[in-house]
Amino acid sequence: MHFFFRSYDGDWTWNDEKYKQHIAEGIGYPMYRTTDSLLWGTGKINGYYSYMVVDRNGEVFELFSKYNDADFSFYSKWLISSIREYRKRGKMFMFRRRYHLIS
Repeated sequence: MHFFFRSYDGDWTWNDEKYKQHIAEGIGYPMYRTTDSLLWGTGKINGYYSYMVVDRNGEVFELFSKYNDADFSFYSKWLISSIREYRKRGKMFMFRRRYHLIS
């Protein structure tokens, strides 16, 4: 639902309040920091429930659903626990990306 482009120049430092505020302003709901330095937030935008996690590399992972049901809750918990498990094993969590060009 959201498109994020990370700027590799400028004064963004991971895990500072300025970066957290930048993400929150871009998505429209507050972000929170976990004790292991992940940013997360959840909110409802344009009729869809959104759950977002930002890892230490600045990668953004968003789940969204029209329904805030048990399945959405399960996958929200799955996302953050999967990122933590990959980190514990020294790997980076990543979804396969697809890009469609409109001509």
